Amino acid sequence: MNQDVFAGQWKQIRGELQSWWGKLADNDCDRIGGQKDKLVGVVQEKYGYAREQAQQEVDRRLEEYSDTMSGPNGSRKRGAAEAVVGAPANAPHEGPIATTVAAVASGLEAVEGAISTAATAVADGLGSASSYLQEKEFAEMATDLTALIRRYPVQSLLVGVGLGYVLARLTKR
Repeated sequence: MNQDVFAGQWKQIRGELQSWWGKLADNDCDRIGGQKDKLVGVVQEKYGYAREQAQQEVDRRLEEYSDTMSGPNGSRKRGAAEAVVGAPANAPHEGPIATTVAAVASGLEAVEGAISTAATAVADGLGSASSYLQEKEFAEMATDLTALIRRYPVQSLLVGVGLGYVLARLTKR
């Protein structure tokens, strides 16, 4: 992904950055401001990577992101629609059955893309959570949790109430 594309998609990519690299805070994203070299510098700083290693990591993540957004299996999916309908997916179809099948095929493409994106986000989140738990001491985690609660008090309260409810239901039995 080149610098122009990165800057153009900054708002969409910004949310992904924090799931990829858990140590990136909102102010880090503000500092990066859609500039790829600044992202490389921040990743290098936060994770102690060499410049080249940070560059490779950023390029790899952005390439994966670009692939998921463009749909790496796009040609295979169009081929499946052609086989079912009997004509290219973008060609005019005859009859209500062909139209319905084409609509279902395009709907499945959208769902598959969304599932793929969600699975990637979950896997990346688990990876960053795992590295966070391995790198931090308990005291640092407590400090981070305190900061998180202060930053999002209402959401923290709702999570606490939900956990309390679940624990109460589990202990009743």
